[in-house]
Amino acid sequence: MKEILNRLPWLQWSLLSLISGALTTLAFAPFDLSWLIFLTLALPFYLWNKLTAKQAAMSAWLYALGLQCTGVSWIYYSLHVHGSAPVVFAALLIFLLCCYLSLYMALAAYTVNRYLPDNQKLRLMIFYPASWVIFEWLQGYVMTGFAWMQLGYTQIDLPLSGFAPVLGNHAVGGLIAVCAGAIALLLNLIKKHGKQQSKLLNLKMALTVTLPVMALWFAGALLKSIDWTQVDGDPIKVSVIQGNIPQKDKWKLHLKQPTMDMYRELTLKQDDVDLIIWPETAVPDYWYRVVPYIEQLKQDMEERDADLLLGIFVKNDEKRLLNSVLNVNGDVYNKRHLVPLGEFIPLRFLIEFFNKFVKIPMSDIASGDDNQPLLMAAGIPLGLSICFEEAFSRDVIKDLPEAKLLVNVSNDAWFEDSIEPHQHHAIARMRALETGRYMIRSTNTGITSFIGPHGEVIKQLPQFERGVLIGEVQPMSGATPFVRWGDWLIVGLCTLLLLGFGFKKAD
Repeated sequence: MKEILNRLPWLQWSLLSLISGALTTLAFAPFDLSWLIFLTLALPFYLWNKLTAKQAAMSAWLYALGLQCTGVSWIYYSLHVHGSAPVVFAALLIFLLCCYLSLYMALAAYTVNRYLPDNQKLRLMIFYPASWVIFEWLQGYVMTGFAWMQLGYTQIDLPLSGFAPVLGNHAVGGLIAVCAGAIALLLNLIKKHGKQQSKLLNLKMALTVTLPVMALWFAGALLKSIDWTQVDGDPIKVSVIQGNIPQKDKWKLHLKQPTMDMYRELTLKQDDVDLIIWPETAVPDYWYRVVPYIEQLKQDMEERDADLLLGIFVKNDEKRLLNSVLNVNGDVYNKRHLVPLGEFIPLRFLIEFFNKFVKIPMSDIASGDDNQPLLMAAGIPLGLSICFEEAFSRDVIKDLPEAKLLVNVSNDAWFEDSIEPHQHHAIARMRALETGRYMIRSTNTGITSFIGPHGEVIKQLPQFERGVLIGEVQPMSGATPFVRWGDWLIVGLCTLLLLGFGFKKAD
């Protein structure tokens, strides 16, 4: 009994960390309890400030584990439901992935508590937020990266998102951490001095902490009202076809021709449009096997004086498959950033072992060249991304400022009616906001939408319904500050800040 009582404090902060992380998922789409993140992040900050470096690292790891396990649990559908992986293997693989992803936040907390000055105000308001920015960014880079469940995506409709076109999504996440740190600091100060000081001093103390946060929110609101890019030319009329083909049926041989016929029939009904877009891998076959079908579509588009973009697999010179978007006039874009375990196996010697348990179609394909010419459609240079790629701002801004519109084609049917399509849509909104461009999203089962340059949803189709989204989108020119300097400015500033204080402590 005595041993259990001695372990209780450890159990308390461990459970609080894990639960706080799990609850943080509620701040993301589709739940959109955006305000909750300030509380669920303030609690672990409060704990880390009181723990040793190793304990803080464990607390941060548990917090991130709760966030990742609840936030990316939808991977289960692709592995078990559509990949035929045994339940235990699928669950274990997801858990191991989440354990790995959580290491970055553990390193963020450990770095602050181990190498930086033990100053409560600096820790909570500066060190933890700056360290969070750096390690969240690293999580999206190492081993090609897995850039999901980033804090900034919770704030798209709130004032802090005004910083996104200036410094990017990671900076918004860092500002969330500043606000959470302010709450933790206020709790610490009240607990320490609340009973010892007068009400006037307590009020002064509260204002000292809250005024900087209020200034951030006010600045964010002002930035949010700025138009960073300019209208360029006339709007174009676009039709986006949502085929709504269940993933379990997508590659069935007897459904191939009906699927292709359905897409063509819906396409031929689109009159007086400039551009028609089909989703990722809309054609359930390889390009070289459906050349007559593509040629017929090309003729159809020439008669209508329109362009048609469609998702399809093509082969490169090495006879390997590429996940591509084809303009039937002949131009093609090949996906550059592939999905780990979904489209490629990070360590190729594991392919045979992985394939014993999981049967995901096209799980080992080639990636396109990093530098590809912009695909043109309706006379407009497009910034194209395929599915997972739009989760990486560095991939999207490669095509800017030359691209006047952003287009993303996806197939989230892999994840059924889970939270993933809603998270994915929020990510697309952030990319539009960061770049000051309209975003056209073409998906198989949803969410298909038009998104404006402030991240606002202009129009969208219901999920899991076959339909066509029709509307006008406006080409834009110019570059937001974030397009010009990317993540390097905010990551560089945070790194220099931590290094400066680290050297100061060492002296």
